[in-house]
Amino acid sequence: MKLLALLLTLAASPLVASAAPPDEQTTRLAKDRNCTFCHAFQPARAELGAVPPAPAFSDIAKRYRGQPGAEDKLVAVVMRGSNPKDRHWAGKVSAAQMPPNPARISEADARQLIRWILR
Repeated sequence: MKLLALLLTLAASPLVASAAPPDEQTTRLAKDRNCTFCHAFQPARAELGAVPPAPAFSDIAKRYRGQPGAEDKLVAVVMRGSNPKDRHWAGKVSAAQMPPNPARISEADARQLIRWILR
């Protein structure tokens, strides 16, 4: 019973639910590649009322961390864009899809950012 309580506490912990704090290199990479034009590091406060164009990095971490193949899937989305018919962020973001980004970011840099989000 104590183990179950500990596991539930850890599952509700903000450390589990959000992306790792950005270091200087990650912040610079995300900004230099224009990722932060649409994505924030943390979600905007609900009382501000605006729907963001894309999910915050911490929301992406919450949704995908621990899923098999998540890194490769997210790198593919960054590089090739997302399918506008796959609206799993519908109602939470204003953009219908993520555009392809091979001109803005290399696959190696995309993988570095995705690894940071998922750790």
